[in-house]
Amino acid sequence: MMGGHPGVMGLLSALRTPLKGPWGLVSSLFCSLVLVGCSGLQQLPNVMYLTAGSSSDQGIDARTREEVQARIAALESGYRQIYPLTRFQISLYPEDLLVTSIQRRNEAALGPDLLLVNGVTALRLLEAGRIDPYPANSINLAAFEPGLLARVRDPKGRLAGIPLLVQAQVACFNRQRISQAPATLEELLAVGASGRPIGLSADLINLFWTAGSLGAVSSINKAAAGQALDAQDRANLVRWMSWLQNANNQLRVSFFADQGTVTSEFLAGRLDWIPCNSVSLPRLRHSLGNRLGVSALPGSNWGRPSPVNRLRVLALGTSSSASGRDRALAFTRFATNPLIQRMLTLGSQTVLPANRFVMVPLKSSQILDAMDTSYQESQVIAPALESIAVRDARLMKAQAQITSLLFGENTPESAAESLATLFQKSQ
Repeated sequence: MMGGHPGVMGLLSALRTPLKGPWGLVSSLFCSLVLVGCSGLQQLPNVMYLTAGSSSDQGIDARTREEVQARIAALESGYRQIYPLTRFQISLYPEDLLVTSIQRRNEAALGPDLLLVNGVTALRLLEAGRIDPYPANSINLAAFEPGLLARVRDPKGRLAGIPLLVQAQVACFNRQRISQAPATLEELLAVGASGRPIGLSADLINLFWTAGSLGAVSSINKAAAGQALDAQDRANLVRWMSWLQNANNQLRVSFFADQGTVTSEFLAGRLDWIPCNSVSLPRLRHSLGNRLGVSALPGSNWGRPSPVNRLRVLALGTSSSASGRDRALAFTRFATNPLIQRMLTLGSQTVLPANRFVMVPLKSSQILDAMDTSYQESQVIAPALESIAVRDARLMKAQAQITSLLFGENTPESAAESLATLFQKSQ
């Protein structure tokens, strides 16, 4: 418990007060450096080299760069009120190329001090020796849900990074064409049958949410834990596979190779409903304005959806000087402070805070409420993801089964049996 520490209690009091502008309350934080734990650093001119990763469904273009720069600029502005001589230099790379990209930069002594990447990417970088483990004694780990920390721990128990923000998987739709968001899978297919085009990604990670809606998550979790599946477990997987195949046979339901294509088709007006990642919301708002609707993903009588939410983490580069490492650690403490996390959440309404002590006013925003629902629902798939998310071989083989199913070259029964085998922990 927090007890009666005056600094913490003052901060909690501030959190109960609405923000008055981007940095209206943040200035109170800067008056007490103990809250970010960095009072001992020397004020020397320094550059913080930060590398950010861009997911495959985002791509890297001018708008993506602007969005990343804007997100980091808010943090940079506040941090420089404490350390005014610190400057940030930001580089952006595709997440799937980061392991090799960081290797080249490290070899040239140009490695970053900090990386802002997905949790899975951080684990890959740690395994490859491209980043240093995060020192657990450098931050208050009690500020994070144990489940979030588990997602960035490797088999040796090392932390690949510190959770910063959560990007939620939600539903996006065109309000002009769909007046009310479908709450169930049945309603979703009915929307398609009425002539409104629906887009889904054939990528397994982006389809996992349907497993929960079809009651198959418990079967996936059992398989991932190495437990034997009974007849009901297999029936659950068959039901999931059957729905995907049936959906693909609908005239107005289209599966695309990746989430990036789904989002592009929605932006072009050729789709009226899609699952989307909250990181895409700024771009969607810019294009659709008030026509953009955001809701939780649909469930069914079989269960609630099981969205896969991305965890964005701050990881430590291996090439920092002693002062650079100190500033990097100070920045992670600053960025995960409850007041800063609240500002980032309310200012963008595209992310949720990783710090569990942040109170998000869900009733004030339908988008935040949908994102929070997604986060709560995502917990059911967490056991499987902790086991298989970084095991590319299994995911690639499972993806091949899904692709074959959607092309009509595989039956739901055969695909379900293959997935049950592939998800086994012993793979």
